[in-house]
Amino acid sequence: MDLTQRYAINKDKLSYRIIDDEAVVLDLDNGHYFSLNKVGTKIWEAINKQKSLKEILKLLKEEYQLPEKRLKSDLLTLVKDLERAKLIKVKS
Repeated sequence: MDLTQRYAINKDKLSYRIIDDEAVVLDLDNGHYFSLNKVGTKIWEAINKQKSLKEILKLLKEEYQLPEKRLKSDLLTLVKDLERAKLIKVKS
């Protein structure tokens, strides 16, 4: 996955709210709920601000003192899951 890639939230397909630093996302097509923890919510908000994966990784490195390899793996895993669920899409 290219870290310069940007994604967009598929706002036509979902509704979401951030409550106490956690995002709750409702897929309007099938009624499934998704809950994102604090880190997942940071990623979600950065995607909403149209930041690239590289920029998001930098934000995570600054906020969480964890190895870059782990942060990158967690970021890419979440992005793949969100894309698979069609909650985000590649920004063209």
